[in-house]
Amino acid sequence: MKRILTRMTAVATAALFLGGCMSDKGDDPNAPLPRMSREDAQKWARHFTGSMARTARASISEKSVRPDFTNCVGKHDEVVDDGRFILDYSARSPLPEAEHAGAVKRIREELEKRGYAIDTYQEMKDAAQVVLRARSPKDDFSISVEAYGEQNSILYEVSTPCLLPPGVKQKEI
Repeated sequence: MKRILTRMTAVATAALFLGGCMSDKGDDPNAPLPRMSREDAQKWARHFTGSMARTARASISEKSVRPDFTNCVGKHDEVVDDGRFILDYSARSPLPEAEHAGAVKRIREELEKRGYAIDTYQEMKDAAQVVLRARSPKDDFSISVEAYGEQNSILYEVSTPCLLPPGVKQKEI
């Protein structure tokens, strides 16, 4: 089972690293999009949030898992009907407030080791809150980790870039 998960993760990661995607940097809006099925994107996001939870030394509450698929919207509000999508995936881990800062720091350190750009890291002791925002400069997906003391949990969110299902012809904008 571990070999299958490792292989699935490698395939999903490779799919995210291949091809371009639309961005605000003036890229060609018709550049090839990375390809992945909705099912594989959700499996990848589940694995990634689970990995963050293990780094935090916590476990995911299955009742908290929320996959949200939306259409890709271009720079000038274009929507192309070829099956492209974005996945916003979230999950929570119950964790006592006293462990929040250490857990989020471990996640930040692991992301930095793997080459992620850390956009925000804040510890607000008065508000019992820790916020981490990061992104993958190579494949354009983003990560958010938030811990709020009164909720005694950590929220993990992963957003993919615009993905195109395998076997579908990419339409031009």
